[in-house]
Amino acid sequence: MTLIILWLIQDLLTVFSGGGMQIPGLFILGIVYKLLIDSGSDSAKGLTAIWCAFAGGILWDLRWVGIPGFFTLGYVTVVIIVIQVWALIPPQGRISGTGWLVFLLMEFSQLIPPLLPVLILGGSAGWVFFIRQQANSLPAILLTMYIYSRKVKNSQKV
Repeated sequence: MTLIILWLIQDLLTVFSGGGMQIPGLFILGIVYKLLIDSGSDSAKGLTAIWCAFAGGILWDLRWVGIPGFFTLGYVTVVIIVIQVWALIPPQGRISGTGWLVFLLMEFSQLIPPLLPVLILGGSAGWVFFIRQQANSLPAILLTMYIYSRKVKNSQKV
């Protein structure tokens, strides 16, 4: 339910900006956050995350891009990278000392999806929108990092 709300907020912000401002990918950021918080090695969680990313990407492509597959490929790629990288870290090491890794994984969630259309279609105008999107996504990443660190601290106290 949270992912649906994030997708709708991202969509409404895009509508209200009128295309003049690049909105951060709140939906994929939510998926990455859920993958990092639910750090179990259950493969069903990873499969569910992949299908959620696929469905959200298809909806986003049909709503805004018009060509299915650009953001879908980016979303699914991000989820697979996060699952694989996070699986390399032992469960004991996921709690302490992974702040930079969590930041990088969240940054990749904002880097890969908007970069794929620019690389595939090309054009100098795409790079301007890509740079704007990266600048606008930094506050969302930092807020998610703050929420993540609070959640990890609260889970350590228990």
